[in-house]
Amino acid sequence: MNAGSAVVRCALVVLCSAACVTTAQEGEQMRQDIASLRADLKKEMDATAGDRQKDQQRAKALQDALDQLSRAARKSGADLAVDVEKNQNDVAALRGQLEVIQHRLDAVEKSAQEQQKALEAANQFVAQQKKEQERPTDRGALYNLARQRLDQGQTAKARDLFQDFLNRYPKDELAANAQYWLGETFYAEKKWNDAIVEFQKVLKEHKASDKIPDALLKIGMSFQAQGDCQNALLFFDEVAQAHKTAPAAKTAHDHATECRRKKASAPKK
Repeated sequence: MNAGSAVVRCALVVLCSAACVTTAQEGEQMRQDIASLRADLKKEMDATAGDRQKDQQRAKALQDALDQLSRAARKSGADLAVDVEKNQNDVAALRGQLEVIQHRLDAVEKSAQEQQKALEAANQFVAQQKKEQERPTDRGALYNLARQRLDQGQTAKARDLFQDFLNRYPKDELAANAQYWLGETFYAEKKWNDAIVEFQKVLKEHKASDKIPDALLKIGMSFQAQGDCQNALLFFDEVAQAHKTAPAAKTAHDHATECRRKKASAPKK
């Protein structure tokens, strides 16, 4: 039971008592009780007013806190929006810078490619000039230089010179010889099949050449070097029978004899 309820009950008791009071002493007592009741009621009202003020203060403090939180939230949201916009602007700026850099890189790469092409063209020109300076333009001098390189064992250079001669002078009287010596460059390197191909061109393209017996002989020797005496004998016999007076005929006979001796001594299967 709170103080307010106690005061109300006391007031009821006093009122009930007043209905029965008749003496002066009792009337005085009643006045004292009423005065006491009024004092208690005032205290109660003062206490209630104080509690109400405290509640109001607490409510105001709570409202202030809520308002502050609301302002903070709105401020945070605004700051976040500002940050997002700033980040978007930064990204856009970086993309712009990247595009500029990429454009510059493309330009540099294009320039480098053009410079590389120009350098390659210049190198080719210099190489061609050097080649022409090292290589005679006169047919006889070119042929003699090719033979000289072959005699020196520079087979690759000799092959290049002989091929150049054939490209420039395919119908020249020295073309058959150049073709034969071109085959000799491969034969010297023991590239037997390549040699056979080049020697056969002498037979097909220069049928009237005095290099025919030599080309037949070297084809036979190329087969023999690979252990193929069966095909080798066909060419050795062709030289011995069709070109008996040629210097290559005796060499062909000797190689044919060697092939037959090996065949005879080989174990029978």
